[in-house]
Amino acid sequence: MEGKGRAGALAQFRLSAQVISRANGRSSVAAAAYRAGERLHDERLDMPFDYERRDGVEHVEIMLPDHAPARFADRQTLWNEVEAVERRHDAQVAREVQISLPHELTFEQRQELVREFVQTAFVDRGMIADVAMHLPDKDGDERNYHAHILLTTRTVDTDGFGKKERSWNHKETLQDWRAQWADIQNRHLRQHLGPDAPQVTHKSLADQGIDREGTVHLGPTASAIERKGERSERGDTNREIAAANADRADWKSQKRAIEDELAQRAPQQPASPQGLQDEMRKLRDSMVAERAKWQAEIARMETPVVIKAHELRREIVSPARARVIEAERNLEATKARVDRISSRRMNLVSWVRNPQRMIWAKIREVHAMDRARREVARARAALKVRQQWVKGEQGQAYVLAKVDQSRAAAKPIQSQQRTLERKIARVSKRIERIEKLQEKLCVAEKIGVRSLSRPITVRSPDQLVRNVDRAVMKAVGAFSPEQQKRAIEAARAMTRGLGLGR
Repeated sequence: MEGKGRAGALAQFRLSAQVISRANGRSSVAAAAYRAGERLHDERLDMPFDYERRDGVEHVEIMLPDHAPARFADRQTLWNEVEAVERRHDAQVAREVQISLPHELTFEQRQELVREFVQTAFVDRGMIADVAMHLPDKDGDERNYHAHILLTTRTVDTDGFGKKERSWNHKETLQDWRAQWADIQNRHLRQHLGPDAPQVTHKSLADQGIDREGTVHLGPTASAIERKGERSERGDTNREIAAANADRADWKSQKRAIEDELAQRAPQQPASPQGLQDEMRKLRDSMVAERAKWQAEIARMETPVVIKAHELRREIVSPARARVIEAERNLEATKARVDRISSRRMNLVSWVRNPQRMIWAKIREVHAMDRARREVARARAALKVRQQWVKGEQGQAYVLAKVDQSRAAAKPIQSQQRTLERKIARVSKRIERIEKLQEKLCVAEKIGVRSLSRPITVRSPDQLVRNVDRAVMKAVGAFSPEQQKRAIEAARAMTRGLGLGR
């Protein structure tokens, strides 16, 4: 995704996250070896993963929280202990975050940028981060500097790993990481390249109020095909999107130019800068009220709940798993009760003198233990049946059908929310343009402009703002630079008090 900077420059933004899971046949040791370009031995699988000949690894390091054991600074020790603490066959052993780095910065500046982001976003939250900074591929985009960050999924203390931290899986956490990465990257770009440095944004095109369709990520396979001069399916998709965006932008530009030309040819009337300021203030207030109405509509909407496939599978299996746990607890309780009663019984003389009662008591104990064991076996069998059903064709079809129904039910509300969010983003941009025009009109008034021409009729508020803006710039441009400077300073002093200045 691309973000637009304050000075109009463009910079690339990317932060993607994925889970390294045993369910997909993956190993955190193998992932760490590949990204670091090292040879690591996986103790759980008893096999080495050797990537020492890999090119393009620029820098690697492990960043630890203050309370983490020092032994985790060794990559092989760290990830083998991660694998050892996970018992489930489908465990999530690690999380990877991949970020694109600004090619405009030097290696030392990129390293400083990555370290600050990793420290604030991950390490300060209690994660261990294994960082690998990579160079662009030899045959790929020479600007593609990027970093892979492997993260632990459990809390850590001086003794080692503790419980899973589920909040790190939340969607809101990922959004926080994206916002942090954009903010820190923009600050470093301005620090090293100056106030006109390219800037990025984590927001989507729709959230920015930009009427343009986003392209799809090519990925390594499609990128390799495109580098050979051949066409890939994703490459063709991006070319179609780019052509459609260009046609849309060209049509809008032509439409705006025709409207402005018609407005300039239309009858004009004089207006004072103060009068136009009042008109712009009313226009801005109406837009602010309209934006507040849309924001209230979004706030009143109930966020639709979309069923996730893994959550539904867990919901199907969880009752059977709960019965297994209950049956196992009952078995343990029965065993403890039998042991306790048997111990007490041996101290009673009446039982010792009556062997028949002793035999019947022992038979009852054996039957009680047998019933408890059979219940555990039945519960485990029922759990296995459910697990196999969920993984089977019928279970998968059921889960997909439920997920599709959930998405279909949520789609109208989500579509309405996105429409309102786009409207809010667009009107916010219009409000910003009007505020800038108000400041320019204030400058015109301070510099001594008495009258400006404006069209009597306009097709839209945007057209009025554009025409008045051109008239202001033309009128102010007739004065000397020194006069303009004094007027700008006086206008900004006034508009700051009104909350309109920058």
